[in-house]
Amino acid sequence: MLAGSLALPTDSSNTRTPVSTPAPTPQPESKQAKLSYAAVAAFASGGAGGDTVATVATTKSTNPFKDSTTNVPSPDPTSGLSKRTKILNSELIKYPFKTLNRILNDLKWTIPIRQKYNYSLLNSKPIDYSHHLSHVVNSNAFKCKLLELNENLEECPALETIKLDETAQTLYVLRGLVVDEMNPDYTCHFRILVLESDSNPFVTNIIDKHQYHIIPSTLLSPNDRQILSRSDNSDQTLIDDAFFKSLNSPNNQILRVTLFNREFTKEDLNPLLDSKIIRQRYMKGIEKHPNLSPEVTPSAKHCIKTLTKVLRGPILLKPRDPIKTISLKNTVMDAQIDVNLLLTRLSFTLDEDKQDVIPPNLTLLPGLKESYIRKVSELLYLQTKIKPRNDESATPNSFNDSLKLVFSTITEYDKATSIQNFNNTHANRLPYLVNLSISPSFSDELIIKCFENTVVSDLVNRLHYVDSLRETRDYKFNTGPGSPKKLDAYLDNMASQGELIGFRDYLESMKIIGLSIQNQDEIDQIDDDVIVAMYRTQFKNDPKNYPYYNKHLQLIARAKQSRALMGFIGSEIIPMSIALDELNIEEITEDDVVITAYEFKLDEILQINGFNGNSDDVVFLNKALVSVAVQRKSYILLSYLEAKLPGYVKLLEMDDITTAKAYDLLDSTFQMSDFEILTNFQNKFVHSDTDIRTLRYCMTLIADSRNSDIIFSFLKTGKIDSSLLPAENWPAGLDNIGNTCYLNSLLQYYFCIKPLRELILSYNEADFTIDEFSQTRKIGGRKVEISELKRSRQFVYHLRYLFEEMIKTNSRCVQPSKDLAYLSFLPLSNPVNFRKENEVEVVMREVSDEEGGTETENTDMIVDLESKEGDELETPTSEEMGALEDKGNTDVIEQSTELAMEVELEREIVSENKPGPELLPISTDQMESTIEVGRQQDVTECIENVIFQIETVLPPHEVDKDGEQYDIIKKLFYGKTKQTITSLEKPDEKPRVSLERFFSLIINVSDHPKSIYDALDYYFNEDVVKLDEGLFKRSITINELPDILQFHVQRVMFDREKLMAYKSIEPIPFSDTIYLDRYLDTQDPEILQKREEVFKWKREINELMETKKDILHIDQDTSMSIIDTLTTTKKYLESRIIQDDKLSVELTTIQVLQQEIYNLKEKLVDIDSKLDKLHSQVSSQFESYRSIGYSIFAIFIHRGEASYGHYWVYIKDPHNNNIFRKYNDEIVTEVPASEVFNFIEGNTATPYYIVYVKDELENEYVEPLKRDIKVQN
Repeated sequence: MLAGSLALPTDSSNTRTPVSTPAPTPQPESKQAKLSYAAVAAFASGGAGGDTVATVATTKSTNPFKDSTTNVPSPDPTSGLSKRTKILNSELIKYPFKTLNRILNDLKWTIPIRQKYNYSLLNSKPIDYSHHLSHVVNSNAFKCKLLELNENLEECPALETIKLDETAQTLYVLRGLVVDEMNPDYTCHFRILVLESDSNPFVTNIIDKHQYHIIPSTLLSPNDRQILSRSDNSDQTLIDDAFFKSLNSPNNQILRVTLFNREFTKEDLNPLLDSKIIRQRYMKGIEKHPNLSPEVTPSAKHCIKTLTKVLRGPILLKPRDPIKTISLKNTVMDAQIDVNLLLTRLSFTLDEDKQDVIPPNLTLLPGLKESYIRKVSELLYLQTKIKPRNDESATPNSFNDSLKLVFSTITEYDKATSIQNFNNTHANRLPYLVNLSISPSFSDELIIKCFENTVVSDLVNRLHYVDSLRETRDYKFNTGPGSPKKLDAYLDNMASQGELIGFRDYLESMKIIGLSIQNQDEIDQIDDDVIVAMYRTQFKNDPKNYPYYNKHLQLIARAKQSRALMGFIGSEIIPMSIALDELNIEEITEDDVVITAYEFKLDEILQINGFNGNSDDVVFLNKALVSVAVQRKSYILLSYLEAKLPGYVKLLEMDDITTAKAYDLLDSTFQMSDFEILTNFQNKFVHSDTDIRTLRYCMTLIADSRNSDIIFSFLKTGKIDSSLLPAENWPAGLDNIGNTCYLNSLLQYYFCIKPLRELILSYNEADFTIDEFSQTRKIGGRKVEISELKRSRQFVYHLRYLFEEMIKTNSRCVQPSKDLAYLSFLPLSNPVNFRKENEVEVVMREVSDEEGGTETENTDMIVDLESKEGDELETPTSEEMGALEDKGNTDVIEQSTELAMEVELEREIVSENKPGPELLPISTDQMESTIEVGRQQDVTECIENVIFQIETVLPPHEVDKDGEQYDIIKKLFYGKTKQTITSLEKPDEKPRVSLERFFSLIINVSDHPKSIYDALDYYFNEDVVKLDEGLFKRSITINELPDILQFHVQRVMFDREKLMAYKSIEPIPFSDTIYLDRYLDTQDPEILQKREEVFKWKREINELMETKKDILHIDQDTSMSIIDTLTTTKKYLESRIIQDDKLSVELTTIQVLQQEIYNLKEKLVDIDSKLDKLHSQVSSQFESYRSIGYSIFAIFIHRGEASYGHYWVYIKDPHNNNIFRKYNDEIVTEVPASEVFNFIEGNTATPYYIVYVKDELENEYVEPLKRDIKVQN
């Protein structure tokens, strides 16, 4: 089998086995093309190759006991320089490294490895075969040796030196045998060709250890390849063949190591060894040569010597000498050896007369000559194995197995040690020594050098090499005279730099994060995403040990040299719970308080550690602040970090981000406005996986390039400073005129509904006749009185004037009239007193005198201002004035008169500035109660008031059979539910069906819904009810959907212990889109079946929750759960047994308690597992039903408690990249979606009303920005 045919088997064991043709593996980071293992198959065939550029290579060393660099100089210019092999050191180092000791050991054990595993040792990386080699050597089935001939015979030179003057090179040829003492028939030949450039003869070039690298023959120069191939055989005797180049040789040394098969077969040697055949041949020879004595038969040893002499002649033939034939007639050769062997196997021929044997001309056949030399060597060794007869002398030639000739020719500093210890089997028995190409006798420095060279040439397996180095250290410690101090120091140095990571460490770290791996193949198949996911799961389940898991993730990242994992660790933030604990804050702590807490603790730490800002405690505190900032996505905290701790928010990828790339990352262009870029930023902020720190860095670059105050301001607060915007680009805010924040939110919401806004703006009572209003019509199930029409019209007119001002004002905000607020707040059942058109109400209040005193007179006076057109305003009569003067109220009279005139003037101005329907003033005494009414008003009642009054002024499009009016308000906001009650005892009985109109759907927080879908599942449920007639199944579905779907979140609860109302702040997660297909009334069997399954799962969930509640129930008397009670009891009994051995407590009692505690905890785990599975099934049951979709429109927020608080509303603008604006009274700001979809536990700013609009109507119905500013003259 040719050395190039190196097909290798696959091994399923845990030992590392070559899985392809062994050959060099370049470093993974190299930009050069990798050389496959199959390339080594070309060694024997000697493919074409070209020269490469010579250079001086410098290799970095971490060996603290050696110089950190090894310089390899280029050779001096000579006449043959251009013909020599030149390989860049940076290229050569990529090929597998071996020491001379390792190469010779590989040579020794090649045959057993080939027989058992069928691959080449010489051409393989040691780590690929170390376990196989160990197995073979430890099996004791082989006892292989390399032998050198002690005498340098002319016909069989163990060392031959050839000077190559043309290229100023020297070729050394070293020959020997490979034998197995356990198998006498096992004999092979090795040859080592050493090609060197000639050096200064007066300079000794001895190096500590050659750094050999396996190379393909194609890297050799044509000249060197020809030199090393000039004596190759053309036959198939090659077993293995490999080329090595020394990286640190000053003489550009190249080795070719070849293993040849035995020259003689058993059949060839049998005629020389079999005494019977020898006797027969000898007797036959006596017939030709009568002078031979029949009593003296040649021995096997004599026959072998004769053959050796025959072969000696052709070997020693000089190029111009005549060939000497051997006469069969005049010699007795044919009586001592088989002539047929010469003719058939050794290329001898007969002359024409067949009397003379003619040897081949070996001067013309260098390959055959090399074969003859091997034959002689083999015959010489064979003689040593034959016991001489009494009449024979001992064999003069002998062999040694220390390879002193090889080690003396290839000079290294440790030559003597290598010769002495070459046959130490540990070098082959112990895989970790094999992996590093070291021998037990190597010094610490040499071991370190071998480790470094091995790692550099095979970075892929560096973890295994670290393990091998550790094991080598332990081996040296256990077998040496003392601790290997230099090796220990080196390992400590590696550990301090975070480089001492072995494969076992890697496996252990993977196991710690939850990945149990058995071998290299499995671990290589695990993606970084899986590792990160498992790591997150581990510390999520055990957050207190986050630093422990993080340490092992860092080890894994360094072990894999994974840029992805390194990047994750660099950008990762510590868990929020750990960060909160470190900062001594809570999740709901405001950002400015977080900064205060951070600075306080930082000062405390610095005081303790002597103001060391780089201490671990300070670093961890800083990372905790980063964690809170990033996880909250807090603009305030991030802005603080960017100013105070820029290094902690700077990520590696930021170095590669230019302004142009920043635009690309934000899906923006230079031509976009600041607002468009901010919108893209917010979309990325919510929906992108890109780190918020990177996004902010991009925005900062863009802001710098644009010098944009708007973007800079936004990055500080997360809000657009509306003062920087033109009024026409921003909605108008509404002044809070006194406890009207929730009314302002409601008015903004209705303003943004385009059909409703247009209805209000165009409303005029003159467009309708009284006949269009049915006397029996109902709104909300209540009959509408004609008297209510006047109030409602006034409300709509005030709302109309407000909407007009919101559209046309050039101010940032407008002020709703108190009339509008009063009509919104006042219950529908309360009458409204509108003053007559020609009355002025004068109200006397507190009046301050010049001295600062106060007089109070609460007397109302109505002054009749009825006059004809053009008349002036009348004032009180002198009698009336005198009456007041008598009471000492002159100042009050004057003040009141002025007030009356101001009120009337205001009415005139309003009438002048607001053409259209006339506004009727409300009496002042009622107006004064507006704020108090608002304070007492329920939000839901206010909404009902507003909607009722709008609907009241509208004539019905139609009237239902129950008298309920249907109009645009019903179309926009109202839907219908269908309740079906079916008898379980009388299935044939017709179901009872009832329809009910709804304005909003209730989400009851007391049900603890996990989402809006979960809440709707509670609402549109199916249950069994007991009526007088028996058991019935009740189901509720949606019969009719509104265009705008409103959810009312019921958060006010009643504490029966404290006897007071309180607000639940439990989060209700909602998404930007919901689908209602599952709740619609339908007869689709598939949907009905899926509903039934959901109902079944919900019942199971309720049962499990009840069981869990029972287990965790806190007893009022003990304030403990059953588990706590059992645990306390168990601890008590255990302590009493220890303290009082007289106490009669059975051990089984404690065991029973422990088992019960275990059972209850396991039951809780099982319940949680089942609940997770059921919730997952419920949430995914209708995943594919997405025909009836609604998009998020508005979210009303309340912050505070049940009895007080503040309201604002978020509204999405579908015409402006779906941005969200926060309408907070007079301030309207843009906010990130993350603020809207904020479901953090403990957040007191909770949704009160959640509004969705049909997907297909969103762009048509929702128009938040409507401005038509008046041009001021």
